[in-house]
Parts: sequence; C-alpha cells; structure tokens
Amino acid sequence: MAYSILINASIAAKNIDSYVKSAKYAGGALENGNVVVLGDKSTTAGESDVFVASLPATDTLNAVVYYMVSEAPIPLVGGKYKGITDDPREFNIAANTIFNVVKPSIGDEIILSEDGIAGTKGANTHIIPADNTGELTWANNITGVTLAYKLEKKTYISVGNERVVAYKFTCVKA
Repeated sequence: MAYSILINASIAAKNIDSYVKSAKYAGGALENGNVVVLGDKSTTAGESDVFVASLPATDTLNAVVYYMVSEAPIPLVGGKYKGITDDPREFNIAANTIFNVVKPSIGDEIILSEDGIAGTKGANTHIIPADNTGELTWANNITGVTLAYKLEKKTYISVGNERVVAYKFTCVKA
C-alpha cells in the first residue's frame, strides 16, 4: 500500500511555533496529510505536552479546529536512513505513536500526493475533511466545514526515478 506524501511548500507553521503540536492517536495508523482534531493533553507519564487526537466527525465538521499530520517521513540516525527504504510512500504513523501536527492557516500552500486524498477528483476543485476518516476528500462545496483547500494545479513528486501524481493546494478556510 502506498501512503501519502505531504510537502509543506509554504505554511505559517514553519514560522509560528504555537501552530506546531505533538499528538498521538490510538485508533489506528495515520499518514502525513491526514487531519485530526486535538482533544485534551495526554495523562500518560512523560507526555504532558502531547495532545490526544481524534478523527473528524459529521456533527463537528463545521465546529472544530483541525490540525494536519506532518511528521518527518524518513527518520535519520547519524545522517543515514533508519529504515530499510527511503521511499516516503512506505511511511505511516502507527497507533499510539507521538507525531507532529500543524495548524493550517489561510494562504498555506501544500502539495499532497494522490494517495492521500479520498474520493474521485472529477470536476471537484477543493479538498475538505470527511466523517470518521483522517483523509481529506474531494469536494466542490466547502460550506459546512471549517477547513478547505483549493486546488491550484496537478503536479508530480519525484521518488527515485518515479513521478508520483500529486496536487498543489492553497488553504482557503481554516
């Protein structure tokens, strides 16, 4: 299975430390580019600055602040790859693992691989959170949600000698 690739092309969280948080999610694996809702801080010893994350829910799609999973895909140890592969499509975040999230801001620009977007592109021009999934999904209508990204263009991400289909988006609601 190929997991999503996220490139934070130009985001406010690169310059505003308070937009970057640590979180963990117990419900299963997450991928870069997934969105979560942060709850209370963890009560586990040694995790006083870690928020407990949950997935978007239908009744709160227009009432919460979302954070995007943005973890370094290839951990390095001594400047060398820790894992067996350097392909970011092999990377996900296991349940109960602490990871970084960033708060999207209007004007943020991201590039997200096609694997990280639910639904069918068709004529849709935006991606938005969906019920009970961390993946953003294609949509034309952005009413009823507090987070939306507008499609700027189709592009590609080079992985080795492959070109992975991706899309560049600008955040228009946050």
